[in-house]
Amino acid sequence: MTNDNEMTLPSYILKSLNGAWKLVQARQNPMQYFDLSSDGFWKSFWAIAVMIPAFILWAMFNLQGGSQEIREGFEISYPLLSEGIYFALALPLTAMVMAYFTKFMKISDNFSSMVIAYNWVSALIYIIMAIFTMIFLSGIVGGQISVVVLMMLRFYFGFYVLWFTFRHSLQISGMLAAGVLIFVKLLDTSMQVLIYKIFNPDYFDAVIAVASNPPS
Repeated sequence: MTNDNEMTLPSYILKSLNGAWKLVQARQNPMQYFDLSSDGFWKSFWAIAVMIPAFILWAMFNLQGGSQEIREGFEISYPLLSEGIYFALALPLTAMVMAYFTKFMKISDNFSSMVIAYNWVSALIYIIMAIFTMIFLSGIVGGQISVVVLMMLRFYFGFYVLWFTFRHSLQISGMLAAGVLIFVKLLDTSMQVLIYKIFNPDYFDAVIAVASNPPS
């Protein structure tokens, strides 16, 4: 995407989501669809605003008891506070940590491009997965098929698409991109656990208890 200062924000967002869709499709040369300028870097955090409608729907779905998968095995209220804090901070904190990580790994030349691509593809994945998860967990699609399909979708979007994104945005090898993906996944999990522990300790303790005593 060319850097067009006259482009309206809605047009910029649509073009950026189109670029993210190219990443989801694993198209060749996907980075050409993004604004890779310094202005595009900061504007990429509009991805958080794009996810807000999906976050609201997902929160309402859980508050109404729609997702039995999340609370199976224990009775505890949905951790809305933790989810909201994580939702707002995940992308900015990931960008901050990755600034140091890519510098340490000597792959920081394309750090800005990586953040732009990661922000927008994360937004698109969040929206897609929120919609599919609500559909499958609402009972519209029953049986083991829904579980298998969700697992396949989570693997494709959460691992393959992000691996593809890191490989092309940072212009690194597939093996190194796998290492970056593992680091980001560990970082993401650590952020979630820490936020739950601080802001919703009851939920955190309940999850740990269920994990420590799986059903026989």
